[in-house]
Amino acid sequence: MARGSGKAGWLVGGLGFGVAAGVLLGTLVIAPNMPEGSGPSAGVPQQDLEAANVRADIAEAQMASADSVVGELATSAVEGTLADRPILVIRTVDAVEEDVAGVEKLLSDAAAIDAGTITLGEEFFTSAGADQLKSIVANTLPAGARLSEDRLDPGLHAGEALGSALTLDPGTGEQRATSDERALLLRALRDAGYLDYEDGTILPAQVIVVVTGDSDGGGEAGLAARNLADFVSALDGSGNGAVLAGRIRTAADTGAVGLVRANPENGVSTIDSVDRAVGKMATVLSVREQLAGETGAYGSAESAEAASPAP
Repeated sequence: MARGSGKAGWLVGGLGFGVAAGVLLGTLVIAPNMPEGSGPSAGVPQQDLEAANVRADIAEAQMASADSVVGELATSAVEGTLADRPILVIRTVDAVEEDVAGVEKLLSDAAAIDAGTITLGEEFFTSAGADQLKSIVANTLPAGARLSEDRLDPGLHAGEALGSALTLDPGTGEQRATSDERALLLRALRDAGYLDYEDGTILPAQVIVVVTGDSDGGGEAGLAARNLADFVSALDGSGNGAVLAGRIRTAADTGAVGLVRANPENGVSTIDSVDRAVGKMATVLSVREQLAGETGAYGSAESAEAASPAP
């Protein structure tokens, strides 16, 4: 898969954003020296603003048309590709419902076994909840599971613990934790407000799909992005693999997708445009890829290798 595919996707997918950002950037640089006033459009000729808005509208319309076509083709592209494979979905609190629902629908179209959905709470990746999270994880760890002694990051330890509880052994296909051990860990985390799920719906899975929102990991969100990247990487090491899917800003250098991609030893497949039809399709096809022992980076960002794995 050539990186040129990813760059081309970025140019197309970001056309409207690029035009608007270019106008805005020029305005921010020039405006302070202009007497006409302040604000994003100060000093910018009206016709330039109108042209930029038209180009942005055209780009959005073209993307919507492409989404419509890909959305219609996606079902046939994934149909039956995950038959009898138990797949678990974990979503962060900022994940968009439409993104999660779209991925879950395509997993169903792929004939995957629904291993449940877990929602991670706001404090799961924050410094405020780190100490209690690590304590719960250490005290409810399934028998035989091990936590890293070299790295004590809460995201990593949580991923190692949940990976042991929620995945099937890649060698034997057997569950790595008993039902009681899995329930103990999940209930303790739910009671403490770290996650939520519906009783009786969680099964051990072969691959875990993590769907997140659109955070670029800047400022105060940096710790959460790093912990999420560590968490997904630890999940990947527990079973047959993991997939991390987010929106375009997560592919920033400080975003969770960007951080995962920056580690060449990482076996996680990443998708940076899960809000688009091609991104949802890529997410499900990446699960198949993980089951085959392969990995990839997909989406519209420059760091993506291609828009999607081949159907």
